Amino acid sequence: MLFVIFEIVEDNFSNIKLFLSIFFITISLASYTQVNVDSTNYSLKNGISKPSILSTNTFGIFFSRLNHNFKLKPSKKTEIDIVLESGNVWGANVKTYLPDSETIRNKLRTVNWYSRQFLFDEDTLKGKNYSIKTDGTIKGLRANITLPIHNQQELVLGFRSFILTEGKFPLSIFTNDAFIEFFHNNIAGGNDPFDRKVFGYNRAEVNYTDRNGNNLKLNKGSFVFGGIEAHYFYYPKLLNNRNVFINFGAHLGTNLSQYNSSIDLGLSAAAVKKLTLNSTNQFLFGIGLNTIHKNSVEFKKNNIEFGTNNFIASLETDIEYNFTSKGKTNHAFGLAFYLQTSLNNKDEFNYAILVRDESAYNSWQHASKHLYQNNNYWTFMYTFTRKIATSFYLQQDFTVNNNPDIQTGVGIKFGL
Repeated sequence: MLFVIFEIVEDNFSNIKLFLSIFFITISLASYTQVNVDSTNYSLKNGISKPSILSTNTFGIFFSRLNHNFKLKPSKKTEIDIVLESGNVWGANVKTYLPDSETIRNKLRTVNWYSRQFLFDEDTLKGKNYSIKTDGTIKGLRANITLPIHNQQELVLGFRSFILTEGKFPLSIFTNDAFIEFFHNNIAGGNDPFDRKVFGYNRAEVNYTDRNGNNLKLNKGSFVFGGIEAHYFYYPKLLNNRNVFINFGAHLGTNLSQYNSSIDLGLSAAAVKKLTLNSTNQFLFGIGLNTIHKNSVEFKKNNIEFGTNNFIASLETDIEYNFTSKGKTNHAFGLAFYLQTSLNNKDEFNYAILVRDESAYNSWQHASKHLYQNNNYWTFMYTFTRKIATSFYLQQDFTVNNNPDIQTGVGIKFGL
């Protein structure tokens, strides 16, 4: 438990104070939001136990993404849930050129992507380009207030914020560069498969220039207030008698960082099947689908472009086994698979020209190439619930698609 908490804390005390200030403001607001609802047989254990397991994707922290909802019914009391997360992000500097000429594009479609950079002169090629470099450990704080508004409806209000850190040991046990490369070298991946050793451990820098010339630069201690969110959920009872529980959601996210000032709109649907073994043991199976339209409303013209696909969809499947111990504590063990559509239009990669950083040797293309690929990761979760639900998770990006190689998180949920 202490190891996971150390993952979240970093040696930037001014930003920690800001995190704590936001946290206490959230709790203060929640104390005034209670409504009169029937709280008979109230329990925090309500469907699959999971905190937010959204990755600290370098682009994803700047716009709204939807954490799939696998509850069986709306909450009967006002609830607060808080998640602290830590994810190591890495991608060597890559510059990508997109020629204007259809003739050149068609020629490039016949050439392997790794050979295209040798066919054209970067200085004379007409078209757009973008560059991206990512390195560091992103620490995140997410908090939500759930407000019951009807026996079948609820409203969730929340915010998200992040800090870029170096991720040094011992304050980042599992998400520091040395541990990840130890894992690669001794378990899977081989010796320095992504050139971390070449560029140096424990750096903190995100430098991205989009195809319109807008630049984003983060360094050690850079704080990003991602934005605020509102989620409405409706829980019909159509299939409850078959132990199948469904919900539908409508979502509004307001992005408030200096790099993206806009509103995102989304829809979601999820279903949970409950399989009861006996009075203390059960399995839960969940599947959810959502879609969000990024930047539906823009508050300024020079927002950073975080991908050319305006609609982002995701699918998540979860399985949980839980049991209640003699002390009336519920223990839940869950495994989740998350799949998201690509941030960039996939066809564009067929003619994109990726240019390698001169210092890079291994897997140098990922930061750009994987913007054109579907995004996925696995998450293992453990939650114990009594008067407070406390969750821990470990997340792994096995396909190295710009999510953290390793991400950890700890969350708490309690009723008011």
